[in-house]
Amino acid sequence: MPALLTEGEKARVRRHLGYPESTSPVIYAMGMVQPTQPAFLLEAAMNHLTEEAKERVLTLLEVLDTMEGKIIKAVCLLSAQQVGEITLRTNANQNTTDLIRREYDYWGKRLADCLGVTRYPYATHSGNGMNVRVVR
Repeated sequence: MPALLTEGEKARVRRHLGYPESTSPVIYAMGMVQPTQPAFLLEAAMNHLTEEAKERVLTLLEVLDTMEGKIIKAVCLLSAQQVGEITLRTNANQNTTDLIRREYDYWGKRLADCLGVTRYPYATHSGNGMNVRVVR
């Protein structure tokens, strides 16, 4: 018998993998219908976990919740150059939140791999989005 996740745990999985948190089977973006096939695959995967996989998914959710919390807390560090004797990273290309987000993306990919699904291809929070820059 499959090990079932609670509705709350499923919502956390959807959020961390970038899936819409809506009940509509069709998502509209810029007036166009976007396919939600990956969502059906995710739902099926969440409903057919082994007990071992469920424990792994719950562990990964805890890590992702922690990383998300760190991103929120790190926002106050965006304007600081130095705090007392502590000097923050000075690399212009990577601030604290960039490093935490990279780590968050890593763990999100681990969760997707554990479930055998892809992260939502239309999500923009992790650079996956379908937005394309037009250059003339």
